[in-house]
Amino acid sequence: MSFQPVHPQPFTPAEAAQLDVGTIVAEIARLRNSLSHLIATQGELRSALAEEEDADLRSALDENEGVIASQSERVEMLRSVLIDKVGAESLAHYGIEPPPTQSPAQTNGSVANGAPTASEDEGMHL
Repeated sequence: MSFQPVHPQPFTPAEAAQLDVGTIVAEIARLRNSLSHLIATQGELRSALAEEEDADLRSALDENEGVIASQSERVEMLRSVLIDKVGAESLAHYGIEPPPTQSPAQTNGSVANGAPTASEDEGMHL
């Protein structure tokens, strides 16, 4: 396993590898749910800040960006561990998309700066 986290994580890739497949899949689902709420909140915060600058809202926006980056990275780490355990061809069985084959900068609606983004055509990609 060659995954090297950039952001502080609550566990290492080696520790994640000790988890059973069901736990990994459940944690990915939990993180995806959290990310979808965080991303929605970011939109609301940006809308509010467009109307009027507020230091507390700006701080929340900035803090959420870090959380989104960390959680997105954790999803990728867990997906990498899952691939090592079951193989990339089995990810769909668990409701997990395979990693992108292009670099994030080349894909529309994929990860940008470590944060998932939504695309109207493709939905959310992590």
